[in-house]
Amino acid sequence: MPKIVEELISRIESIQTLDEFETAKTELLEYLQSINKELVASNFKYQRSSKEKNIIYSLLNKTSQDLNNAIKSLKIRAEELSTLLSAIPAFVYFKNENLEYQVVNKSFEDFLEVRLEDIKGKKVTDFLSEYNNIKYEEKETEVLKHGLPVYGIEEVIIKDKKKIWLSTNIAPVKNSKGDVVGLVGVSYDITERKKYEIELKRAKEQAEAGTRAKSEFLANVSHEIRTPMNGIIGMTEILKQTRLTREQLQNLNTIENSADSLLSLINDVLDFSKIEAGKLNFEIIQFSLNSVLSDVEKILSARASEKGLEFKIFTEHTIPEKIIGDPHRLKQVILNLANNAVKFTSKGSVKIFINLLEKNRSGIKFKFEVQDTGIGISKEAGKMVFKEFTQLDASTTRKFGGTGLGLSISKKLAHLMNGEIGVESEVGKGSTFWFTAKFGRVKQRKSENLKAEQEKLDFIEKLEKDLSVLLVEDNKINQKIAIFNLKKAGYLVDLAENGKDAVEKFESGNYDLILMDILMPIMNGFKATEKIRAIESKSDGAGKKINNRIPIVALTANAMKGDREACLAAGMDGYISKPFKQAELVELLKNIVSQK
Repeated sequence: MPKIVEELISRIESIQTLDEFETAKTELLEYLQSINKELVASNFKYQRSSKEKNIIYSLLNKTSQDLNNAIKSLKIRAEELSTLLSAIPAFVYFKNENLEYQVVNKSFEDFLEVRLEDIKGKKVTDFLSEYNNIKYEEKETEVLKHGLPVYGIEEVIIKDKKKIWLSTNIAPVKNSKGDVVGLVGVSYDITERKKYEIELKRAKEQAEAGTRAKSEFLANVSHEIRTPMNGIIGMTEILKQTRLTREQLQNLNTIENSADSLLSLINDVLDFSKIEAGKLNFEIIQFSLNSVLSDVEKILSARASEKGLEFKIFTEHTIPEKIIGDPHRLKQVILNLANNAVKFTSKGSVKIFINLLEKNRSGIKFKFEVQDTGIGISKEAGKMVFKEFTQLDASTTRKFGGTGLGLSISKKLAHLMNGEIGVESEVGKGSTFWFTAKFGRVKQRKSENLKAEQEKLDFIEKLEKDLSVLLVEDNKINQKIAIFNLKKAGYLVDLAENGKDAVEKFESGNYDLILMDILMPIMNGFKATEKIRAIESKSDGAGKKINNRIPIVALTANAMKGDREACLAAGMDGYISKPFKQAELVELLKNIVSQK
């Protein structure tokens, strides 16, 4: 500024005349105006710079405060994270791309008995020389390569000569660009859990061994009981077909009823054991519901008549001729309920009602009701009646007997048939036991069905005229019973007393069917069947089989789960367990022959 003033004074002093002044005045005024403008502009810039400076100072001050607050917050978060990691009982670690430890928590330090400063930059083998889990390192490498977490990796660490089970979750650690720069792992000590699992597995194996031992015991007991039972029931049937006095017939009926009761008890115990083990046989075949009901009526009508009870079965006209399911198990449930009704009813009636509940493409559902006028049960007893080994009270047990298994088995069988079971009763007025069951539908038209059945019956009748049966049985009483029943049915019978004799007779004879016992001396039924099937498979020089396949039916006292399957797997075509009734044997043979 002083230089500008000096310049103005110098120029004014250089003016000599009025004309020169007039000329210079205009220039000087313009010059002064430009100087003023510059001064105004400079002042404006100064003022703005001053304001910007203040703003910058204010921003810097706020940024500094925010930064300080952020640093404090980060310190708090770091302390919280450190506290959290220290409190976590799991082993937490961070590794870089070279699988070297960068950070670990206190639990990890305590586990390795090494401080963080001695861990950082090292690998697990630097601390545990016994560690050699290559698969675990492969998992870590996989996480680094693919950037995806892996969960539930189980491994065993040997530390101080002790096994320590660990379960680890691994996740990738990424930078701001999304590149994997390391991984974080969280390991849990599951040693106690593993010990418990091992103990549980051992206990399970012991329980299964106990179950197997029980099943084997039941199978052996069943076999040993059924063999003499077959003699009792079989000989009773034979005697009843001879000339007898009324008293002798009554005595035989008593023997037969006692044998049937004992057999029913054996079957209940075996069924309960099978259900308990989840190994109950359940067939899915085509059968006639009316035929099942007819069998029930034949069995129970005589017992009801002996007590002076009215016994009737009522069915709807809409019930189909054929359905698909297990006729034996259905009959078992109906008989269990109806037998109880007859047992606990001293006067009045026992009636069975069958109603159709549903019918659609998926199947058909029935409701079966067994109604009696017996002693009835209370509401409290009704809640317990379907439980195992349950009787209403001690006096009932003494008066009526039973194991308390029948209704429990019926409940489980009803559930297997996709149904329910229940009871409605009043003390002194009788009971109504009911259950529902679902079955498959038969698509075959009735006319076609009747035609097929008639063709089957004609074929059986034709075969039965000269049907030759080879009976393979070592027990003398069982031989006598089987031969009597077979001859009574019109069959020709030849006898083999063991499997070896059976194979020899098969090779030299010409039989339509073989009845094969299983447990025999010299050669058992399985081995004999195997040899017979091997002989049948032989062919002549032209590739034609020399022998046709002969039906073989297992005749055995074994009745546990797996026995039937074992017989079929051995190449047999059917299975009947001792003791058996004449009608049961003949019916089975008819079915086998008709399929020949």
